[in-house]
Amino acid sequence: MREFWINFKKSVTLEKMMVRIIMAWLLTAVMFCLKSQYVFNSAAFAAEINIAMYLCFVLLFLIIFCALGYLKVFSWMEAYGPMILVTLYGMITIKTDSELAYLIGLLAFLGIAVVYAVNKTKTFADIKKKGTVAIIYVIAAAFYMGIAGTTTVLRYVNYSSPAFDFGIWAQMFHNMRDSFQPVTTVERERLLSHFAVHFSPIYYIYLPIYFIFPYPATLQVLQVITLASGIIPVYLLCRKFNLSKSATAAFGVIFALFPVLATGCYYDLHENCFLVPLLLWLFYFIEKDDLKGMIVMSVLTVLVKEDAPMYIACIGLYVIIGKRKYVKGAIMLIFGVAYFLTVMIFMQRYGLGVMSYRYENYMVGDGGGLMDVIRNFISNPAYVLSECFKEKKYQFIIYMLVPLGFIPAATKKVSKFILLLPIIIINLATDYVYQYSIYFQYAFGTLAILTYLAISNYAELSEKARRFMCALAICAAVIVMPVAGLSKSYYIDSYIYNRGNIKILNEVMESIPKDASVSASTFFIAHLSDRKELYSYPTIHEENIAADYLVLDLRYDGLTAADRSFILMNGYEKVSEVDGLYALYCKKTE
Repeated sequence: MREFWINFKKSVTLEKMMVRIIMAWLLTAVMFCLKSQYVFNSAAFAAEINIAMYLCFVLLFLIIFCALGYLKVFSWMEAYGPMILVTLYGMITIKTDSELAYLIGLLAFLGIAVVYAVNKTKTFADIKKKGTVAIIYVIAAAFYMGIAGTTTVLRYVNYSSPAFDFGIWAQMFHNMRDSFQPVTTVERERLLSHFAVHFSPIYYIYLPIYFIFPYPATLQVLQVITLASGIIPVYLLCRKFNLSKSATAAFGVIFALFPVLATGCYYDLHENCFLVPLLLWLFYFIEKDDLKGMIVMSVLTVLVKEDAPMYIACIGLYVIIGKRKYVKGAIMLIFGVAYFLTVMIFMQRYGLGVMSYRYENYMVGDGGGLMDVIRNFISNPAYVLSECFKEKKYQFIIYMLVPLGFIPAATKKVSKFILLLPIIIINLATDYVYQYSIYFQYAFGTLAILTYLAISNYAELSEKARRFMCALAICAAVIVMPVAGLSKSYYIDSYIYNRGNIKILNEVMESIPKDASVSASTFFIAHLSDRKELYSYPTIHEENIAADYLVLDLRYDGLTAADRSFILMNGYEKVSEVDGLYALYCKKTE
């Protein structure tokens, strides 16, 4: 009995009591957050709470923690407890307040909890078997594909994917399957090759699978698989940098939890998804000094889009200065610049030109172009910096660095910052809001670069710094998951609730003859994509086109005066209608 009391007193130090009180308080806060009908950032939240009951729960949990403190196994839980509970509390509350200020404050407290855990332990996890690492990677990839795949497929199934851009891809792949040509009528209200708008031959890689499964949902699934495949070069890079099995496993989890990997999918398929695996493979071959691999990945990367050569040119510059592989780096740099100029000239002459309007903040007057952008970068760097670091871009910067524990910035090698050039040019310098948003595809290339920097920089850090940054990365990724990876989970509820309406809409779309031309509301386009003539109504670039059939989406708005005028002027008669759902019209036959 005396021995028991001696051991018990050892477990009840001032420091341990403070930690247990904080844990008891946090656990109570988590419980009441889940129970309350009010949101935490409202005065009504505290008013609803019975403070006596609240304190009783704090005391109850404190007593439990003190009793468990006698057990040796609890020392591990006590070290990690504050970190885990801050993460859990943040994950629950951030759904209510996703403002950047709250996230930064939350991360400050998380950082303190992680520091405590690092100081109280010698290692977070000691994985000794390769098989365990493989299992963790498979689970991580499956977790990501389950979330992103379910969300994007249900987005299409729920009639929530718009004509721009998923309707374009759906019709383009239908035409590629029939004629091998990437043509569409949706994009510019006339038959036009998509390559006149964006030069993306990489899409042909998907065509063999689309031949077998010719459905728009196939494209959503292929994008998710493409992104998930990036976990393979992540593993190989970790092994190349001689990271421990535990660190290798951690980076697999960090990659799968990275918000942009999921949120970048939520505006449907885009060719940018190829950048994640291709750039990671390219970095692996650079580290391996494999010239053939570097050439193959460089060629495939430039085929992604007209601006993709910029990644190759900047990485080539890094290879010259940072890796001191002058010939290989020069080949990449020259190839990237030459390909970019060639495609730009080609698109100006035969296509619709490059989208320089996305950098209008560097242009004076209506006649500006890419030369104005280059001129500003060279002669007015102060203005470029002010554009890159405007307050509205802080959220993008934080959401890209926090899930990697700021490791991409933790280096003494100045040459590595060359790899930030594509991020500055593509994401930060522009005033085009979608390019600096984590909810669109433009962050995929950035994700690949930052992942490489995180892995390579991690290898240079001290053991304590490694554990701190790795733990911060995983916990931060979990915290932002509700407003990032899980932000579109409502598509599941929408599908369950609207299955009846979805069935009706599917039957209506199937009832329209395949050889008829159709004008349709934006969310109906992808479901009508298996035809030659298809137009979005109302159109964006030209006058509305009077096709054989007109299908209007009534789920959000009823018929407008403009709709009625268009129907009357073009001799449409109603075929069927469900109030609040759809209206189908057909041109009168003479």
